[in-house]
Amino acid sequence: MRFIGLDLAWSDRNNTAASVLELSRKDSAVLVHYQERLQGDAEIIEYILSMSQALLSSKGATDGQGGACVAIDAPLIVRNKEGARPVDREITRRFGRYGAGAHPCNLEKFPQGVRGERLMKGLSRHGFLHQPFIDRLPRRKGMKTVFEVYPHPAQVILFGLSKRILYKKGGVETRRRGLVVLQDNIRAHLLRLEPRLRPSPLLSRLLNRNTDLLKGRELKCYEDALDSLICAYIGLYHWYWGEERSEVVGDMESGYIVIPRSDFGRTGQGKTI
Repeated sequence: MRFIGLDLAWSDRNNTAASVLELSRKDSAVLVHYQERLQGDAEIIEYILSMSQALLSSKGATDGQGGACVAIDAPLIVRNKEGARPVDREITRRFGRYGAGAHPCNLEKFPQGVRGERLMKGLSRHGFLHQPFIDRLPRRKGMKTVFEVYPHPAQVILFGLSKRILYKKGGVETRRRGLVVLQDNIRAHLLRLEPRLRPSPLLSRLLNRNTDLLKGRELKCYEDALDSLICAYIGLYHWYWGEERSEVVGDMESGYIVIPRSDFGRTGQGKTI
């Protein structure tokens, strides 16, 4: 299995970042690729397909066990014309006090159509299923599925944070400092949780970036790359644990978001929210 995380820009005029994890052992995954600058829908779909097909080619998977989960940080279902989706309100109710509430999504914000929905339709033509409720599918088996995730609540839960890490907003120095904190938390937690992210030269290259040298577009692209890594891990975590330690907040009618569960009661992993 491969787990592809997308920090999807709401407009194709902006960059999208992607990270790809590959299940290398039964309880761990390794970063095999990342891309900081994807733009059009066609380029993103081509990237996802190339990363999925590379797995099948390299492993010779002809028994149906190979596959890919695509975890996207962007709305995939938006039905409300204004205001916020019910899931946006619920995420904000739970995580607003941590600074990790959801952006309110509505159709007025997508005059050209909801990009996530369009991307999902494109992937469905290549056999991907829009299915966040993976407990309805064979547990820990090969599948081709796509679902919406949100990195900030996941960080609060998985990293045990009292406040969201500030690396998306503020001045350049604030964002740089926040990225260092995010780098440290990824090393401290994702390399130890189950399933764990295994150390590798490629992961070190991504996490050891000197943020003091970043500004402007390069700074933004690096933020997006780390977010895409978190998305990929959420996809892995959801596939691995299912409803035992992960949950789908919302529904397929008005919208949903996949996040780790906050109430599974293991010390150092999550909190009751």
